[in-house]
Amino acid sequence: MEYLVVFNKSIVPIITIISIAFVYNKLFKPNIKEISSVALNVFAPIMVFYSVLHNKITVWQLTKPFLFMVLLTTFLMIIAFFAALMLKLKGDMKIGFILASSMINVGNFGLPLIYFAYGEKAIPYSMIYFVIFNIPLITIAIYMTSKKKNTLGAFNDILKMPIFYAFILAIILSEVGITLPKSISKGFELMNSGAIALLVFVLGLQLSNIKFRVNFIQIIVIAVFIRLILSPVLSYSILSILKIEGLERVVSVVQTSTPSALLPLMYMISFNRKSDLIAAIIFSTTILAGITLPILIKIL
Repeated sequence: MEYLVVFNKSIVPIITIISIAFVYNKLFKPNIKEISSVALNVFAPIMVFYSVLHNKITVWQLTKPFLFMVLLTTFLMIIAFFAALMLKLKGDMKIGFILASSMINVGNFGLPLIYFAYGEKAIPYSMIYFVIFNIPLITIAIYMTSKKKNTLGAFNDILKMPIFYAFILAIILSEVGITLPKSISKGFELMNSGAIALLVFVLGLQLSNIKFRVNFIQIIVIAVFIRLILSPVLSYSILSILKIEGLERVVSVVQTSTPSALLPLMYMISFNRKSDLIAAIIFSTTILAGITLPILIKIL
């Protein structure tokens, strides 16, 4: 029963949007890069900005969750790096594999899942981990996908991304207690709601152009194992060491056991990198999470 509920509430809506995008792309052949640019440079920054400010998240709330994020992301990236070496992946495929294995969809998949599974009382914890795990998404993921050959050049690409400034500004405003006027906040709220759908829609557009190759299968299986099986084990272990307990521990484990994040796909498209593999991994982890997450929720 739990499986069906989680699947219907979290997986089916995503599959619906992907299916619509798939059909749209086949019929109208849109410019995916332009649509991705709107999603990445307008809607995604507003989503991050609104979420932080609306939930009044401040720096002091982020200390232990930040340490947890650093440890988990580091371990996942190291494991993915060595797995990529064993698979003999190079170039864009290596970058896509590492990002898909280590970057987590804590937002448009994790937030609704937590709300449904644990109710309103879990939302504050869920929002904190959403904010924290956006940090590697707006720094490391951009750095890795940038085609600049030196650190300074890649860092400049990070500084060019509106989502980076949206996060910093929102934290500052939240810290000093400034809120937006209701009329402006309502507009941001509407765009925040649309951001989730648009990010998934871009994924659907990209998936419709994918040509699955036989040599993708082994790579996808390993990425799925890291993202959906190994990640919850690491999360629980790290949280135990940090003495994060109770509902917060449960929320953080479940939210960091969700599918691969969508933003690295947007970055790879934006920087003109080959994105078939990362899109395939995102799609596979999204579908298979419908099996793993209900089991995890029941265990916890």
